[in-house]
Amino acid sequence: MKKIIILGVALLILATGCGTETEEKMVCTRTANLNGVEMDLRYEVTYEGENVNRVQTTEKVTTDSEETLQQYKQQVENIYSNFDNIEHYNYNVEIDGNTLTSTTDIDYTKIDMDELLAIDSSIEQLLNDNDKIGLDNITKVYETAGATCDKE
Repeated sequence: MKKIIILGVALLILATGCGTETEEKMVCTRTANLNGVEMDLRYEVTYEGENVNRVQTTEKVTTDSEETLQQYKQQVENIYSNFDNIEHYNYNVEIDGNTLTSTTDIDYTKIDMDELLAIDSSIEQLLNDNDKIGLDNITKVYETAGATCDKE
């Protein structure tokens, strides 16, 4: 009977994930106003330990100039179009009124990292010793760009 109880407790611990890391979130934000162009940038980073699992971004550019919005849209679409054929790398760019909104959703737990690196080798600087996107590395990039990052 003792063996059954011990086995039951061991299975319960195993099933509940005792000792495993849980997913956490960090949010990095930045706002700027440059020559009448307002920028509101938000980066949500989901991670476990030091490994980034997913990054979801929302970048908003607001201006009264339709021409400026169209230029931003073209630039963003040109950058993201390189990733069109990579599964688990999704983006959307749209203009609504005087605001361009660009969103991305990158699932690093499912993405083919070799395929991603073949398109943009600069992503290699984000890799940690586990060949995963490192939390410290991505945090440094956002903070260097002027964002403030807070873990939730």
